[in-house]
Order: sequence, then structure tokens, then C-alpha cells
Amino acid sequence: MSLGTKFFSKLFKMQEADFKSLELDEGLEEEFEWDWDHIMEDRHLFKMSDEIQREKYIRSLVEQVRDASNELDKLSNEYNAVTAMLKDMDEIDALPMSEKVGLQDAARNIIYYEEETQEYEAKKSAITEAQYRSMERFEDNMPKAYEDMADAEKYKGLIKDDLRKLEGEKHAFLYRQDELIKEIANLKGMTVICVFAAVLLVIMLLVLQYGFEMEVGVGYIVTTLTSAVAITLLYVKYTDAVKEKKRIEKGINRLILLQNTVKIRYVNNSNLLDYLYTKYNTGSASELKRVWEMYELERNAREQAALNEKELTFYQAELLHKLRKYQLNDVYAWLHNPLAIIEHNEMVELRHAYILQRQKLRARMDYNKRLAKEGQSELKDFVKQYPEYSAEALKMVERYCTDI
Repeated sequence: MSLGTKFFSKLFKMQEADFKSLELDEGLEEEFEWDWDHIMEDRHLFKMSDEIQREKYIRSLVEQVRDASNELDKLSNEYNAVTAMLKDMDEIDALPMSEKVGLQDAARNIIYYEEETQEYEAKKSAITEAQYRSMERFEDNMPKAYEDMADAEKYKGLIKDDLRKLEGEKHAFLYRQDELIKEIANLKGMTVICVFAAVLLVIMLLVLQYGFEMEVGVGYIVTTLTSAVAITLLYVKYTDAVKEKKRIEKGINRLILLQNTVKIRYVNNSNLLDYLYTKYNTGSASELKRVWEMYELERNAREQAALNEKELTFYQAELLHKLRKYQLNDVYAWLHNPLAIIEHNEMVELRHAYILQRQKLRARMDYNKRLAKEGQSELKDFVKQYPEYSAEALKMVERYCTDI
């Protein structure tokens, strides 16, 4: 194991197997044209001999791996919950028909009394049954869910604006840098020309003085003064151009760091919104809020059907009692999906919905795994290429990653 690998394994407690790549869902491609797979593409422009640039470079790598690791921790619980639900579906599908009959009877009675309640308040119903079931599942998340979704949508717009501004500013800096490089080269050429011209004039004056015995003292003075003024002006302009070029290079490095940070935020924010839209079966926060408000009205109306609710509660308890006989992870989830126990097509649709949720989670996890792996690889390459700065990198990891 190389020095870089040992270094990273010790500090981040990550194994190479943890970064095994998963295929991304093609549906996650964003309309915004950025190279999301190579966040660090511009970091070769950093000068590692510069302490400030080197510190920023190492810190950006360490924070990249730390943030990706934290994001993976957040995603793992929900991913496990979705996977557990899929395993429960397999468990129910594998039951013999003799045992399924009892579950189907209880589920059928649940559906019957739910339909009775719906008929009682049909005229008041403002949302579909599918929407009601969906909102019922996520009742504990509301109304915070649509508030978070609205904030995420607003944040996405702000990030896109920031990226456009940063890219425009970066192009302006690069254009100015090219201009300065040309200007410095031109000034050097002009200096050579001035020196050559001064030498040539001196030679001519010497020829006139000694060859033709002419008085050329004024010529020497004019030549000296002119050359001095010209070279002084060229030197001043050259010095100013070099100073501005250094300032521009620092500005470009600053913009690259900002772009990399904002690009990472944009991807995570976009993937989060994509997952939330799928999870809550909505196209926007405003739509989710509208459905939620209608759900609240519907829920209040259904509470009036007291008798039907009592019967419904009884058969729900019966279904739970029957489900607890089997090795299920979440028996309560089936209270919201009794039709899936009866109809195979409904079970297939429900399975598809959970598989889609898991794909979205896998895509987000895969992105953060690749992000962490890229940061690890770059830091390992940095330690290998600049072993004299390995101690500095270690201190940076201990400083910014004490929570990993």
C-alpha cells in the first residue's frame, strides 16, 4: 500500500471497496452544461510552492471528502428503509396462498370501509385517493416537506445565477491574463529594440566623431536621455503588467475554488429536488402545498365518519396482527397499501415506485462516492508528488475532518 493510501485509510477510515462505482440513472442528467464528474478539473492551475494557494488546495480536497462522507451517512438510512420495504414485498409475494387468503380478507375489509368513508364524504373530496394515500404516508413530514422543497427550488435558481456570474468573471480574468502575457512579451521586445537602437546610435556617433572629426557631444546627450526615458517607461509598464498578472492569477484561483464549491452544491441540490419530486409524486413545491392543503380538508371530513372509522381500525389491527407473523421490516407500511396485497398489478406498481426511489438514492450515493474517491485520489497524488508537504496535509485533515 502506497504512502498516500495508508495516509487516507488512517484518517478517513475508508477502504477502496467503499468507492466501487455504481452506474448513474440516465434520467439524472441536468440541463445545465457543467462537467459534474470532474469537479477538480482546473486545480492544475495552482502553484504548490505558494503556501496560501497550497493551503486552499489541500483544504478544498479535505472538505470535499468530508462533505461527501457526511452526505453518504445521511443517505444510507433512507436507502436502507427503501430496501427493507422491497424485501417486505418479496416476503409477502413468497407466502403460500393459504396464508395470503387471511391477509387478503383483512385488506379487502380495509378497502371496503375506506370506500364507505369516501362515499360518505364524496361531495367534499377535493383530491384523488392516490394523492390522499401519498399525503397520508408523509403526514409527519408536512408542512415542512414542501417548505424545504420550496427553499431548495429557490436555492437552485440562486446557484445557477452564481455559476453564470462566476463563469463570466472567470472568462474575463482569463482574457485579461492573455492580454497581459502578450503585453509583457511586447514590452520585452520593445526594450530589446530600444537597447539595439541606442547601441547603433552610439556607434554612428563614434564614426562621426573619429571618422569625420565632427562635434557630436549633443548627440551623445540626446541619445543617452532618450534611451534612459524610453527604457524607464518600458520598465515601469513592464513592472505594472507583471504585478497585474499576478493579481489576475490569484483571482482566477479564487474563482476556481468558488466554482468547484458551487458546482458540488448545485449537483446535490438538483439530485435532492429530483428525489423529492419522485418521493412526493409532485412537480413543484407549490403543487405539493396545494395537494397538502386539500388533504387536510379531506382528513377533517373523514373524521366525521366515526362508525366506519371504528370498523376500519378493527380490520387494520387484524391485518397488523397477521403481518407480524412474518419477518417484515415495517408492517405499518401495508396499512397504506392494502390493495397491493390483493392485486398483483398494484404490488408491481408499488415495487416500481420504491425501485425508482432507490435508484435516485443510489445515484446520489454514487455521485458522493465518486466525489470522495476523486478527492482521495487527488490528495494521495498530492502526497506522492509533494512528500515534503505530507505533514501539512495531515494537519489539515485533522483540523477539518475530526468528525469523520
